Amino acid sequence: MATTQDLLPRESLLWIFAAQFVALLPQFTQLPLWVPFAWAFAVYWRLEVFRGRRDLPGRTLKLLVIFLIIAGLAMSYRRWFALEPMVALLTVSFTLKNLELVSRRDAFVSLLLAYFVAATLFVREQTIPYALYGLLSVVVITAALAAQMGSFSARPRRALGLSLRLLAQATPLMLLLFVVMPRLGPLWSVPQDTSAGRTGVSDSMAPGDFTRLSKSDKPALRISFDGPIPPPEQRYWRGLVYSEFDGRTWRQGFGVDPRNGGRVYWRSGERPLPQVGPRYRYQVIQEASRTPWLFALARPVSDSTEVGETEDDRLVKRTPVYSRFAYEVRSWPRDTDSVQAPLSTAERRRNLQLPVEGNERTRKWVENLRRRGLGAEQISTQLLARYNREFTYTLRPPALGVDSVDEFLFGSKQGFCEHFAGSYVFAMRAAGVPARVVAGYQGGEWVRGEQYLLVREYDAHAWAEIWLDGRGWQRVDPTAAVAPERVRDGLESAAGEEFMQDSLLPLHRIDVLVKLRLQWDMINYRWYQTVVSFDSERQRDTLQRLLGDVSPLRMALLFALPTVLALLGVLAWIWYSGRRRKLPPAERLYRKFCRRMARAGVKRDAGETPQDYAERIAAQKPRLATLAQRVTDAFERAAYAGESAALSELRQLLRWRLASAVSPAHKRELVGS
Repeated sequence: MATTQDLLPRESLLWIFAAQFVALLPQFTQLPLWVPFAWAFAVYWRLEVFRGRRDLPGRTLKLLVIFLIIAGLAMSYRRWFALEPMVALLTVSFTLKNLELVSRRDAFVSLLLAYFVAATLFVREQTIPYALYGLLSVVVITAALAAQMGSFSARPRRALGLSLRLLAQATPLMLLLFVVMPRLGPLWSVPQDTSAGRTGVSDSMAPGDFTRLSKSDKPALRISFDGPIPPPEQRYWRGLVYSEFDGRTWRQGFGVDPRNGGRVYWRSGERPLPQVGPRYRYQVIQEASRTPWLFALARPVSDSTEVGETEDDRLVKRTPVYSRFAYEVRSWPRDTDSVQAPLSTAERRRNLQLPVEGNERTRKWVENLRRRGLGAEQISTQLLARYNREFTYTLRPPALGVDSVDEFLFGSKQGFCEHFAGSYVFAMRAAGVPARVVAGYQGGEWVRGEQYLLVREYDAHAWAEIWLDGRGWQRVDPTAAVAPERVRDGLESAAGEEFMQDSLLPLHRIDVLVKLRLQWDMINYRWYQTVVSFDSERQRDTLQRLLGDVSPLRMALLFALPTVLALLGVLAWIWYSGRRRKLPPAERLYRKFCRRMARAGVKRDAGETPQDYAERIAAQKPRLATLAQRVTDAFERAAYAGESAALSELRQLLRWRLASAVSPAHKRELVGS
């Protein structure tokens, strides 16, 4: 049972609630609405207990609250073993701690939990704003811990000052551990909710999907190159292949989707590589997409952990990309493969699949071309020429009905990339040519300051590939036949006035804001490269640059030397702070008087009281007896009675009377001191 001295005062409670609020604030936007209300209610109840209006809840009421919390979590989340319900459970448990917040021990437990709650902030994001907010949370929580030491420590200035000093002292050790601590993978993995907040290219493609992505200017990829950079017309970052069509929507289908029969090579070298070296080497930093699809140029190979290659020239990750993910890629152009393996029967059938019925007008048009004896490349040329003559590229295409291909090719003749790619692949399949839709991103903006390519969501693109015997899969971009500037200069150049027309503020039209956004993106890029993606490989390279040969002795020295220097610095700071400790004004003035008396020949002994010292001055220096007594009386009234008038009197005595009251032989020393 807590004693009266252990009970929490008002200042301690307020600091605890402030720390809880700072730690929980980012979570309130992610959690069900009832969780913030539960925290506010728990705080209100605890304040009512402090005021004596309520009692702490008993066991029955606590059990009822726990039952309601479990019911609320069960109704809010579809499954328990996932990241969101786990964070919600931690947050709610942290909230309920207020209902039994009685002693300082309870306060320490609550504040230690606050550190864990604040750390969950970085599960979703590791950006600079989140890092700054996390630092603010640590400062406030540490200040709340300092405030539990007593009423004097609970003053905001002192608590925050102590928190900042503690964190400043811990910073060298933090930097050292950041560099030398082994980078270990998670001991276990809690899945996240893959249905929440998904952005970017989707698992399927229907008319209008890519038009929606064209309204977002969020970054999707950042790509840095080690060597040559592909020209704009070669920057096709493929991520998905759609082979199944139901008359309106394209999907990956069985045997293509790695989650549904598609084969993945998880170790580099499992697939035969061309004899010539890769044309492009680059690193991709991909934003969170909550899907396993990665993006790269054609014929990619990656040695990065958890990255595999599919048979249709794509990269996938073992788990969905829940946060920024960096991976290394090497890419070979397809023309380096001198021998093309024939298309298997299953793959040919898959890439010729069409619904039994629907879009009859397109089928008849293609059949007429075949009757005229046109081959695959000739039919493709005819279709691309028709796109070029009759069609319009627009971000606002009209809605299409059941026979979407017929309505597009012979009706609206207005569309975005998914309209052109989907109709092209349908027509080529109707002509008996294996074809497939490829989705990803095309283009990107070159950022000179950091030398990387910035690909945004509005760069999402769909194009086609057709199989030509003896040459293999060949990329065909029907959009380029209608709007070649889309491939050459980007979406903004091709779309004109339609580009980002629905945005509230036309930031892309203001040069200053465009430059500021690029500067901010460069800062984020450098932050990720330096801090977030500091993995075991980068750690090894850093230690080799610092130590040369990474041996146990050198690692021990790397640990010991900064630690010893930090401890010496702390000891020196403590010693200096003790020497420079700020004294009360009365004490400071009285010590000044003692120094002057010492120069006059009467030094104060250690432990000597002011009255005894005044009497000894009177005995040894009778001319200073009156002055010494007046100074002593003024000091005692100022120091112990807190009289401001006595402090002023003491200051005046030392300023005027002291120098004139002594003998000429000591006057120079007294005034000079």
